[in-house]
Amino acid sequence: MNLPYLLFSDKEGKIHSHPYLRMSGTLLDKPYLPVQEELISAPVGTTFFYLPDSYLLGYNLLTKKFEQIEKIQGKRVYPVAAFIPPSYLRLYNPLAKFEKKRQKLPLWAYTACGFYGGKFRVTAKKIDKRTRQAPGFYNNKLIEKNANIFLKKYPDNRLYKHLFNCALNYNCLAAKNLFMQRWEAPLPVARFCNASCLGCLSHQDSNCDASHQRIAFRPKLSEAVELMENHLKKAKEPIVSFGQGCEGEPLLETDLIAESVKKVRQKTKRGTININTNGSIPEKIKDLCKTGVDSFRISLNSPEEKFYNIYFRPKNYSFSDVLKSIKIIKEQKKIVSLNLFIFPGFNDSKQQIDKLVKFLKKNKIDMVQWRNLNIDPLHYINKIAKYDLKPTGILNLIDIVKNNFPKIKRGYFNLPKEKF
Repeated sequence: MNLPYLLFSDKEGKIHSHPYLRMSGTLLDKPYLPVQEELISAPVGTTFFYLPDSYLLGYNLLTKKFEQIEKIQGKRVYPVAAFIPPSYLRLYNPLAKFEKKRQKLPLWAYTACGFYGGKFRVTAKKIDKRTRQAPGFYNNKLIEKNANIFLKKYPDNRLYKHLFNCALNYNCLAAKNLFMQRWEAPLPVARFCNASCLGCLSHQDSNCDASHQRIAFRPKLSEAVELMENHLKKAKEPIVSFGQGCEGEPLLETDLIAESVKKVRQKTKRGTININTNGSIPEKIKDLCKTGVDSFRISLNSPEEKFYNIYFRPKNYSFSDVLKSIKIIKEQKKIVSLNLFIFPGFNDSKQQIDKLVKFLKKNKIDMVQWRNLNIDPLHYINKIAKYDLKPTGILNLIDIVKNNFPKIKRGYFNLPKEKF
């Protein structure tokens, strides 16, 4: 396949392909022309955005130079980016020339894309064979019907009302799973957080709006138990996860989680109880391991403290606490996964790959979950620009981890405990 053509959009959002200029992508702030193995047809469920306050940059194969375009046929045009569905990993950010005064982009994983052979193409790789979050599994009319049944059956449970909004208004696939009684379902409990992540989906202190509203109440013990018990007893391949995008840090609600887990585990041993966490409070991790929690997913953007601090901006804890938590989880014979936020050009830099290899050798990680970092690319790049990073490509990063750690599971989704 030849290099796809450049995509552009008018201000109404109508997408066109350029007649001769070709697409490219970026690793950090430098343009790269993707090769064939880095391009796939846009998966079903891919969303396209145009990038405001920016100009097109397309590659001319004849002159071997990039050309900047502001208008086509007298009309202002804009670069186009793709947002790929779960189980796919972005390989390049889109190339665009941004204006100095601009609105910060919403929190999405902007992916380089183009058009060739009658198909949209994206720079991505499928990194989880499971198709459980494919669009075909989510019939919104059926989900809404099921959700209304839950609300009528459990009218006093505020968690169901909260997750109804997440499923139908914020398109949260985990919340939709809850009402379809299958796979991984969310159980948000935490209103507050001890980090101030640059890409936090539920709270922003910048001029970028959060993607959705954080839970505004502390659930009652009975509400948490009811939701968890229902899902674990009745759902297909059930997982219940604390620590959702619509909440803060679940370790700040350890007492509530611990009591609810104890009560549910007295009633059923079925299913997996998981906690998605920043791993900031090791002593709380130890307490939760003893209650019946099966697995933990620890979020990292980098295995290096200085970069961890740039993104997470921790409050009253340090990176060493995260490392202690991982050690405790393994000492307690529980499952630990890394929720590794991937940003093209950063995580695949030689320096970061070396740090990750050392980290994985030292810590007994069961799984690496490759996750696209949802953030304005320039905002993140500006935070790490002073460091001399040498990108090597995301596919190279994946291959190195695969070859050096064949026993570590790799994918996108949390796994049920039986899969370990």
